[in-house]
This record gives sequence, structure tokens and C-alpha cells, in this order.
Amino acid sequence: MIDIHHHCLPNVDDGPRDLEGAVALCRMASDDGIDTIVATPHVLRGRWQNTSRATLEEALASLRAAVGESPRLLLGSEYFFAHDIADALASGAVIPLAGSRYVLIEFAANAIPPMIEQPFYRLQLDGWTPVIAHPERNAVFQSKPQLLASLVRLGAKAQITAASLAGDFGSEARAASFEWINAGMVHVVASDSHNTQKRPPRMTAALAAVRANAGEAIATALFRDNPRAIVEGRALPYDPEPKEIRSKRGLLGRVAKLLKQQ
Repeated sequence: MIDIHHHCLPNVDDGPRDLEGAVALCRMASDDGIDTIVATPHVLRGRWQNTSRATLEEALASLRAAVGESPRLLLGSEYFFAHDIADALASGAVIPLAGSRYVLIEFAANAIPPMIEQPFYRLQLDGWTPVIAHPERNAVFQSKPQLLASLVRLGAKAQITAASLAGDFGSEARAASFEWINAGMVHVVASDSHNTQKRPPRMTAALAAVRANAGEAIATALFRDNPRAIVEGRALPYDPEPKEIRSKRGLLGRVAKLLKQQ
């Protein structure tokens, strides 16, 4: 599996505090079936600025030397959304995923800023593809999934957290994850792993859950084919048109019934 969202760099954000912890996390990821990791330190989120590419590349080189050839380590970032994201990319303050034209973007857990369509549109005019990190953990997207669907229809991609599929982020995040996968609104599953204790990778368990719920073809697309296309800078092979989806109440009712069948 290829993990495009992983906080494995030591002492740059809320991931591992030191090299020893970072190596342990990478080895846990390898044991979990991950052969490629895109390191995605937080950028411009509170105290974690991480706008020096040279500093992050040096940290990645040190981690590569300590980990060895497996898993393969690549560099990216997770940008905390602001309306000037296109300017931040142009300045080099934001590192795209594995040197591709895909950019990982996160929002605050309880809000979506107004008028986000325009900066997303400008990104795409400039040749970038926004990848929305863990929308299933956002209260606004949970209650208004049609907002996420509209962004996907405009060209954005959505990345679900592996641990959400296991319920680690609550029942609403789990329900939304399965509902949106079946509605064609999800393009990638990634770990968003931070450490070996509270935030381990959980990718193998998530892969099994998606296989059981949505089938082998979609599971392969979300865990292997689409992430590979992202790190190789290609168009996604699995990029369906999102289905119509109801509000939160309808979503949870249907998914609760669906999950009972697993």
C-alpha cells in the first residue's frame, strides 16, 4: 500500500518527537503493509510553520538513512487551508505530495471557511489538484455532505483516514466514511499516522473493512491504484462522479443499517 498522509518526520509537528520514534513508526507502517510513505508535516498550522523545504528535506534524508530502503520515504506536506493557498504554493511554502501536482489540504475540525470554491478553482487553473484531508472528521462536512460532493464535482479529491473506518474517530466519522465511499466521493484512504501508540497506521484493518463493504475493486483503487497515481503525478484511474447524498440524519440512518450487516 501507498500512504500519502503520514506524520513520520521527527520533531517538526505533533508526530514523533525524535528519530528513534520516527524509525519505530516507519517500521510499524512497513509491518502494516505500507511500502511507500509520503511524509506530510503540518504547514502553517499554529506553531508548525514548516515552510523551509531544505529543512524538511534534511529531516527526511536523516530518516531515510536510519530506516533503510523499506518503506520508501517521499516528501509532501499538509497545508492548513487559507484563501491565499495559490500564493503559498507559488512561493514554495507548500510542498506538494511527492513532487506531484497534488496538494494535501486540511480544514479545522469544526468549520469550513466561506467562499472556498474560488481558491480551489484558482489552484486548478494553476495546474494543481487539491486533496482534502480527512473530511469525514469535519463536523460541517458530516452534516452537509453535499458540500464535499460539490467540491469533488469541481475537481477536488477526498482522502479518508484509515482509523476512521475502525471507529477510532467516532461513529459519525465511521458512518460518513462508508457512506461517502459508496457514493463515489472518496479517492484515497491514508493513515494520517502520528505515533505508534495513539495514532498507528491501521491501514491493513481499513483495507479489509473497505473490501467487505465496497468490494475488491474499490478497495484496490483507494489503497493502491489512486495513491500510486498521485505519487507518480498521473490522473487518478478511479475518479467517479459523486452520487447524490442526503443530509446528516439520512446519512447516519442508512449507514447504521449498513454497518450492522458487516
